[in-house]
Amino acid sequence: MLSNNFLPINKRVFIFLLAGLLALHGITAAVIAQKFSRPGGQRMPSDDLETIALWVDQVKQCSGYKVVILGDSVIHGQAVASGLETLPAYIAEELRQRLPDRDVHVFNLGMPGGAPAEVYFVLDALAGSGVDLFIYNINMAWFARENTLDHPAVTRLKGVPHALDLPALGIQMEESNRTPAEEWFAQHVLNYWQPYRYRILINYWLWGKPLREKIEDAKKDIRLILPFAEEKLPETIEMRRRWYEKDWEGKLDPDEGRVGAFYLTGENKQWVFYRMLLDTAGRESIPLVLFITPRNYELLERYDMIDRPAYSKNLSIVLDAASSAGFPVLDYGSSIPYENFSDIVHLLPEGNKILANKITLDLFDQGYIKR
Repeated sequence: MLSNNFLPINKRVFIFLLAGLLALHGITAAVIAQKFSRPGGQRMPSDDLETIALWVDQVKQCSGYKVVILGDSVIHGQAVASGLETLPAYIAEELRQRLPDRDVHVFNLGMPGGAPAEVYFVLDALAGSGVDLFIYNINMAWFARENTLDHPAVTRLKGVPHALDLPALGIQMEESNRTPAEEWFAQHVLNYWQPYRYRILINYWLWGKPLREKIEDAKKDIRLILPFAEEKLPETIEMRRRWYEKDWEGKLDPDEGRVGAFYLTGENKQWVFYRMLLDTAGRESIPLVLFITPRNYELLERYDMIDRPAYSKNLSIVLDAASSAGFPVLDYGSSIPYENFSDIVHLLPEGNKILANKITLDLFDQGYIKR
């Protein structure tokens, strides 16, 4: 027989449990708000739907003068240790100096491996969100990628199945392994509790990567259980060194593909999505400026890694498509001193700072941003 004290005790336990859950929810919301108070230094550590959607939602909810920088690992900042050393962070700094009377917010929506296909879905999700300017980097390496989409979660940013015939575009949808009941509970209950919804992102913020992966890594090297231990790995340190301090022998092989050696036809899915994103930007009156990604031509030519005639021809086609759609393109292909690269295309902090200054000056000088 149950004690008379059983119900009061369980009621107290329930109240404490509920209070704890609400407190965690509030703490998570506060941390997110604090981090996005200066969004330029925040980069997406993961490509799960909830993390990407958080960045998209922050753009939509933000007031003030909003600039969104789209693109790949060059925008994300692959060769820098801190989000404050990325191109978007430096552009944010430049804009705040030049627009002291405006509430400027710059968002880094760069995704490692983000090609025109990924950018199309992100841009489509942000149409009509009141963004004052989108900036998008053209990296010609995209158009040689065989896989249509490396980040399939972007197809679900609108919360409903996308209207496009995705299989016809070479995109296979992910199948959920949840039962209908589990799916309903996750969408209508768990996803409203922020510690659960952003659990993958929180793992990255606390540990540097998901805890489950860290435990697996620690089985091989116990030191990797420590938070952000990956930052001290030799390969990570190597990645952030200047390119001429590295040994490239055997790592760059022209037989495996040279920059510019591809065809821009209807069979090239990245070309198809590039045209689609230009069409979407035009139809939705999206303010968009594109720029040519700087390249380390000294390293490319040293190892015969660029097909100059093909590169020039294809670059001209890509630029003509943007021009025909009514969007300007800023050319920084050869604008950064080669000592500021970590490899063929990724910039070190000083390179990002130089490029941010050049982009910002051109945006003002050419009237794309008005004081």
